Amino acid sequence: MGHYSRLLLLVPLCGVSLAAEIHVSPTGCDDQPGTRDAPVQTLEKARVLAQSLREGRPSEALNILLHPGTHTIRKTIAFKPEDSATAEAPLNILAWHDPAAPDARPLLVGGVAVTGWKKSMFNGRSDVWEADLKPLALTVPFRQVYLNGKRLTWARYPNEDPASPYSGGWAYVDGVRPPMYQDIEGERTDTVVLRAPDARPWSRPQDGDVCIFPRYNWWNRIEKIAAYDPATRTITLAKPMQYAARPEDRFCVMGMREELDARGEWFQDVENQKLYLIPTTGADLTKDVVSVPTVNEILSFSKTHHVRVHGLELTCAEQSAMRFTDCDNALVEKCSIHDLGYFQGSAISLERGTRGTIRGCDIWNIGGHGVSVSGGDKVELERCEHVVDNCYIHHVGQFNRHGIGVMLSGVGIRVAHNLIHDMPRCGIFHGGALNTLEYNRIRHCNLEMEDTGCTYTGGWTGGWHTIRYNHCSESIGFDNHGRFFVFAWGIYLDESGCGNDVYGNIVERCQVGAMHLHNARENHIYNNIFANNAGPHGKTHQLSLQTWNDSPSGIFLRDRQPKMLKEYERLMTNPAWAAMRGMHVSPADPFLPDGTVMRGNVITRNIFYYPSQPDSRYIRENGVNLQHNTIDSNVVWNGGTEPVKTGKQAFKKTLADLTDKIPNADFSRRLAPEEIAPAADRTVAADWRWYHKTLPDLQAAIVTTGGKHSLRLPGAFNEEKQYIKNTCVRSAPFALAPGRHYRLTFQLRHQDATGELIARFVCENQGLWKAFGSRGFLKRSDMSDVVTATEGISCQTAFYLPKPGDADYDARVAELSLQFQFNSSQGWAEISNLRLDEVESATEWEAWQMAGADTHSVVADPLLVDPEHGDFTLRPESPALKLGFEPIPFREIGPYPDDARATWPIQEAAGVRENPQWLQSAPIAKP
Repeated sequence: MGHYSRLLLLVPLCGVSLAAEIHVSPTGCDDQPGTRDAPVQTLEKARVLAQSLREGRPSEALNILLHPGTHTIRKTIAFKPEDSATAEAPLNILAWHDPAAPDARPLLVGGVAVTGWKKSMFNGRSDVWEADLKPLALTVPFRQVYLNGKRLTWARYPNEDPASPYSGGWAYVDGVRPPMYQDIEGERTDTVVLRAPDARPWSRPQDGDVCIFPRYNWWNRIEKIAAYDPATRTITLAKPMQYAARPEDRFCVMGMREELDARGEWFQDVENQKLYLIPTTGADLTKDVVSVPTVNEILSFSKTHHVRVHGLELTCAEQSAMRFTDCDNALVEKCSIHDLGYFQGSAISLERGTRGTIRGCDIWNIGGHGVSVSGGDKVELERCEHVVDNCYIHHVGQFNRHGIGVMLSGVGIRVAHNLIHDMPRCGIFHGGALNTLEYNRIRHCNLEMEDTGCTYTGGWTGGWHTIRYNHCSESIGFDNHGRFFVFAWGIYLDESGCGNDVYGNIVERCQVGAMHLHNARENHIYNNIFANNAGPHGKTHQLSLQTWNDSPSGIFLRDRQPKMLKEYERLMTNPAWAAMRGMHVSPADPFLPDGTVMRGNVITRNIFYYPSQPDSRYIRENGVNLQHNTIDSNVVWNGGTEPVKTGKQAFKKTLADLTDKIPNADFSRRLAPEEIAPAADRTVAADWRWYHKTLPDLQAAIVTTGGKHSLRLPGAFNEEKQYIKNTCVRSAPFALAPGRHYRLTFQLRHQDATGELIARFVCENQGLWKAFGSRGFLKRSDMSDVVTATEGISCQTAFYLPKPGDADYDARVAELSLQFQFNSSQGWAEISNLRLDEVESATEWEAWQMAGADTHSVVADPLLVDPEHGDFTLRPESPALKLGFEPIPFREIGPYPDDARATWPIQEAAGVRENPQWLQSAPIAKP
């Protein structure tokens, strides 16, 4: 349906004829009748009058008309079931336009103005102003203060850094960071340890909160401080967090008296009912308005049906502007909502109910989510039919950094034609099922998080969404090492997300791929344009596929399986779920014959366009079964100057068996103890020596079975070693001819391995240390090539040895040693059947096709009209059209002009696009 048709549909909704009217004005009086000339003063009084009018005139619509000016809301206006209306006679809460001032509009402020400011000496400073809160009866803590409608900063340490608003202004937990996925027995989740330079003389630490990004950097927490021990520099939180605050996690402390030391900061003395602040440059507290919130929500609706809110501006609340709970046919349109909310809440929330619509709203500077929507019945597959349409949402998540532009957790929700940008995490986060994301423009997301996307969904029973005709770009990513441009995709199907249809989208300029399929299953991805998605340096990949498998060390499947199975069994009580794509596979037994899990994905008729990033990989995959996942009939274009890189290795034929080049390749020659004793680096296998021997008593073994010899390496770890901290052996050096391709194969078994085994060829000569063909096996489950632990598996690695004239040739590479490094602290790894061949190598693209992928795809310029300037239209002679690619309706993407839009044309707010210097990485300094 075109925009013109949508306008026609809105006409009956916008009419206000045949309606009773109640006028509300800041200069009115609640003793008046609520007419235009004698308005009431409060919206609460209008709500009560509306109930009375409804009783006497039930067939008429009711219009509550708010006059321009500031409407102070000290207590939430709570609409209840008895305030409900009908489809024929709705309740409309509308902005009334004064003919004498047509641009003026009503402003609802969910708080009070603080007056009576005077200069005060505070913390030894003379630029602090003080106000008495007793006349306002404000006796409880608040977390927000506004100056002329703009949020000020709660006094904090360290101070905010305006030059680096995302990477600057943080302290870091003391210590050295352990591996992210390493669980630590007995690890506390309610403490934060400061580095020595960050120790502070807080007199009342219990006044403060800690904002911290714990462990994974997937979200932040803001927790109340219970105690602080200066001797150990340890903050104890009032309650445990889901994850521990680990060394080098970033945090700040807010709300301490001693930290009021910068312009734009404030501090509330709750005990003495005082508010202190240092004004921003140019502020005049004798004239300017300082306000503080007194309500969680400005407007709330509970089981209040057929309500329409139109044309209002709302600001200053602890959580939300509007909250709808169990409401049918609620409509919010043409509203401007800004500068409100702490950690919890959303600018607007639709909780349960049916057929709610949020459209044409402008939403910005929100503490939590922009819009949150839930509803429907997942078990029964009943759709709630909520809609979020034609909104402009930016700069949300200012306290809750997991604050999302549009947060979905329901069934049958449509999110369309929205413009979303400058998000700390995703633009749209969609749980539930059967939701539709279409025609949205999403850019500059994930400015404070990693492992995320412009859109995100996942879960074994999460999916069956339609993601179409969206334009996603600049998914940035910020990690817990202080680096930008990491671990962020455009469209993210996470942790077994299933049954999604992804088509007609444009994804460009993301960091590690247009899409990431993390064990995603049964998704159909087609007719998309993916352009230049390998980060600012063009060194990552355009698409990412990552499967789980049956490795005993598989943390993802092991940790998620019980919860996934419980939800799967709950849904399968409805027979209709059995017909849903992918639900024939239970998480109780998810494996393919090769032990992998990811299956049923179809990636076809897409355009991968990255001529400015020829060094990037087309695809990253970690052992995905290509017989059970289809990738074909795509157009791939890396500029044509380099072969397309896929990371796959394959060989057209074997030219020569060179196994004899490797000294004692069959491990048949073993040394007696007296032969080993004179040299500490000798192993039991002749011509194989320890490399930086980890422990003095470390011993390898030769195991003989059926006449075949294997070298068994024990797991070991020594923290005191500078370089090689685990078991590592190497062969005696040998020479290979340069300018040729080589392949090493071997069999590998292990027991109780906790880390990978790395095979590589190394030259160490005249100050040079250079590795060739380095490849790891027995990796963590989600990165593994391994199906089982104890059965022998075939391993292979290959390399090219440069010759004179090649760009990476080095004359010092004369001889090589074969190295095996076993990065496990326990168990053993057993190596056998070594074979070295000279081979005729296939290109990585050829190897990818030989593996069964992209056999009908073409490497060719798709002939886009002007992609560098945003025109992705295909020329008539494009090869993509011959493969069945269908034109994308580019001009329909994003917001559209409409009578229900808050502003038009939209003037996009400044953010990181206009300030790219904000994306300078700030690596964490060591303590």
